[in-house]
Amino acid sequence: MAGYAGPMDAETGSRALSAANDLVELLRLAHGASERVAQEVYGVSYEHAELITRELQRLRRSADKLQADVESYVAREEGATVERGHPLRRTSDRGAY
Repeated sequence: MAGYAGPMDAETGSRALSAANDLVELLRLAHGASERVAQEVYGVSYEHAELITRELQRLRRSADKLQADVESYVAREEGATVERGHPLRRTSDRGAY
């Protein structure tokens, strides 16, 4: 099981944002497909499609929250990186520019 990661660099932040965006988009597409299935079938199949549609809607709300959390986390980490300075620069060099 994954634990908490260390400080985030720009590349890691970009990958995290991209993954969160992909998840939101995937769930949006799946939700739309389940709604279309529900429109075309009847009886038990309709009920099953509606159940899936409701679950996907719940997951979409959760993914939207996760996306916002990731965006906030990345923004905080980027701000912290700027405050810390570039990791390869010496502390004495940080005020020279």
